[in-house]
Amino acid sequence: MEREFYTISVYVDENENLIGIPCGDSEKYGIADIDTVMLLKAPYTDKALESYIEKVINACYTKKHNDKSDVSTIERYTKKKGFVNATADYTLISIVKMQSGYSLMPTFNDFEKGPLAIDDDERLLPLNYNEGDMAEIIRGYIEVYVKANMFYKEKEELAREKAEREN
Repeated sequence: MEREFYTISVYVDENENLIGIPCGDSEKYGIADIDTVMLLKAPYTDKALESYIEKVINACYTKKHNDKSDVSTIERYTKKKGFVNATADYTLISIVKMQSGYSLMPTFNDFEKGPLAIDDDERLLPLNYNEGDMAEIIRGYIEVYVKANMFYKEKEELAREKAEREN
């Protein structure tokens, strides 16, 4: 491992498809997402999921962040203006590979601020984790933060529709 850490953003849609964005050096921010997007379509095996995560991590620092652009990689990918809008339909899982191991942290999507890290649900894995361990954590996050979040989004939409009908 050449660097102290590698960080990736993994966005999960309601169908469990993954959008992985690696980081790179940035003169403006120090470190930031680069213009590389890697996809993994559902369904996928645990082995394919863990391979994909390693592939995205290995893409870190392969290029520099585009400091000249004010548009983030996820905004360009989704073609939606503004980070909050671009991430509204996704759940972000932040994964950091350090010299001591991996840190996986889910986010909850705030409709005004975008993804907010849930520090209390951070999971740590050793560098030599057992096959399937990382996939189990990610699938657990998907179950709680993607599937449950969809339930609350649907509930909110139904409440909004009901209010509109009553007006």
